[in-house]
Amino acid sequence: MSSIPARSGARTDAAILDAIRRSPDTTRVAIARELGVTAATVTNSVKRLIADGLVLESGRARSTGGKPASLLRVSTTSRWAIGCTVESDRLSLVAMGVTGALRGRVMLPLGALDGADLTEPLRAALTELGALDPAQRPAFTGIGIADLRGHGLGVEELGAAVRELTGAPVVIGTAAVCAGLGSAWVGEQDPERPCLTVHLGPTIGVALLRDGRPLLPATGWPGELDHVAAGPDGTPLHEIASPAADVRRALDQGLGAELGLDPAGERVLSDHARLTEAAGHGDERAAAVVTASARAIAGAVAGIAGPLGIERVVLSGTSVSMAPRIYREAFAGVLRSRTGALPPGHEVAVSTVQPHPCSVGAAALALTSALSPAA
Repeated sequence: MSSIPARSGARTDAAILDAIRRSPDTTRVAIARELGVTAATVTNSVKRLIADGLVLESGRARSTGGKPASLLRVSTTSRWAIGCTVESDRLSLVAMGVTGALRGRVMLPLGALDGADLTEPLRAALTELGALDPAQRPAFTGIGIADLRGHGLGVEELGAAVRELTGAPVVIGTAAVCAGLGSAWVGEQDPERPCLTVHLGPTIGVALLRDGRPLLPATGWPGELDHVAAGPDGTPLHEIASPAADVRRALDQGLGAELGLDPAGERVLSDHARLTEAAGHGDERAAAVVTASARAIAGAVAGIAGPLGIERVVLSGTSVSMAPRIYREAFAGVLRSRTGALPPGHEVAVSTVQPHPCSVGAAALALTSALSPAA
């Protein structure tokens, strides 16, 4: 049972709304049992949610002798948001409803994040997704942004441009937090058990979720493992296991010509994708590089998973999706070899959220920020 403490009406409403979203056609009694609150609390909250147009009564449960209980589900048209991921060469925007259903997707080629240059392409993209449509605006909660490049340059300016165009709230989250939210939003994570999301990109990010929400702020502390000591001499992890380190090792082992890697190291992310793709397709030398890197990252993660009692680890990122078996097996092997790092029976999983867990998670971040007040 996932018990929620006494909280303000708005936060209770958010918890109950999330329970209904996760279990469509549930009942008030089932929600009270799941969340550990009184029937009166659920009844009052559901009244507010129905009045706000967020929840609908979808029918009646089968009678067990008395008056059949009303079935509840989230209104598919009640709220929606946009999630945006910033990649090295493009913006990927998805529109998502409160139930998790995607409403649309737009890819926007990206040069520099210059507000003036982006204004008209952004306007066209936001128009296509419905954010500038007066008829759809009342249900639009805002936009979430995740930077997959790792440095955050220009993201605040991008947020300001979107805010000016839409007049809607903008929230910026780390890639790991958004990946975790995207995974949780579509049901890859058990909301009653703590789950650690590990996002592999230019930086190695982690996010801890409980009850489908990050336990650490979406912004502020970055949740990165890059500078964790990983070598016996205190060498930081990013020098041992990162896209740049992996590509460097592949070049040193003579894989450059075979895989078309840039000897100057100026295409690190695309070259790392080539490397992991080759590993995933059975290239033994590429697989050895990727496996060693994955095991080093897993060693750093074990130092978190064990003490915190993490019961599930979800891996995310473009590189992971290129060689899911290698990453999953490397992580599982290392975590299970560390006493208590991964309890028996609990697996390491690779996120399969499409089109990208960070895009979906950024939209979820905007929705949860709007529907889950801090107080």
